[in-house]
Amino acid sequence: MQQIFNRIEIMEPRSSDLGVGGLSIINGGKPMNKKLLAAIMAVTMATTVNAEVDVYGKFNLSLQSADRAGASVFEVKNNSSRIGFKGSEDVEGGLTAVYQYELGIDPDDKDTWTQRNAFLGVKGDFGFVRAGVFDTAFKTSQGKVDVFGDLEGDMGSALTPNDNRMSNSVAYTTPSMGAMSASVHYIASEEDGEDSGVSASATYKADALYVSVGYDNGVEETDSTGLRLTAVYNFSNLQLGGLYETFEPAEGDSANAVLISAKYKIDATTLKFQYGESDIKEMGATTLSVGVDYTVSKSLSLLSYISQEESDEVLDDTFIGVGAVLKF
Repeated sequence: MQQIFNRIEIMEPRSSDLGVGGLSIINGGKPMNKKLLAAIMAVTMATTVNAEVDVYGKFNLSLQSADRAGASVFEVKNNSSRIGFKGSEDVEGGLTAVYQYELGIDPDDKDTWTQRNAFLGVKGDFGFVRAGVFDTAFKTSQGKVDVFGDLEGDMGSALTPNDNRMSNSVAYTTPSMGAMSASVHYIASEEDGEDSGVSASATYKADALYVSVGYDNGVEETDSTGLRLTAVYNFSNLQLGGLYETFEPAEGDSANAVLISAKYKIDATTLKFQYGESDIKEMGATTLSVGVDYTVSKSLSLLSYISQEESDEVLDDTFIGVGAVLKF
């Protein structure tokens, strides 16, 4: 940390410096990226309070052959790699202050930093309230049904535009009521005359069964609505899942999407399958993925996959890849 402070210099501001007043952060003679600066500030400020900071992250990279509408390339693919800082601190009245600041990183590219979930909140017997930017209740209601999440076969690629992460957000999550809980997420438009959005979900999770319903109003676009039903069941080493979604845009007819998924674990090896159909993003869209994961350790796993996405419009892609995921 001292090395960071050694690079903070008080000087007359220049137009090429990133600074506030006379404070300029220099990174090898160049202005430091604003999101990187924010991340460093989050860490340094967190160390000044009596809260333990958890630094976490994930590197997820793959090598893949990509055929997009007949154009074939070999590429190194970043799959939503990230780094984050989170923590909590007990305060008076039986409450706990909670914070998180997460950034997307791209080990395959020089344009590294992107915004992910970031919020400040408070927990108590009443539930959990937070404000910031984070995934909608509709998105998180999918649980673990998408067994190719973050990869080319991710359900957001061909099936739905409704897996959103929204800024200007305030959300409330109830305490667990037995096996049930619910969340309400308000997205402020911050524009005069423009309606704000609402996302909500209710979940039931007990033993091997997970069931949820998600609802969006005015989130993906003004005056649009979405409804999502999800179910996942674990039979020992076998997981089966299904999802149904309907979306009605502000203009035009409503459209539907369905997804089924399965994964089967044999010792350190996990076999995966996923198929979906949708008319929401493109008419007649289908996605089919198969894959094999191998767990090397608690933090490291290897992956391989074949994904094919087609539609009656422009989508006609095939991906064959291998990769690795390292969590810390």
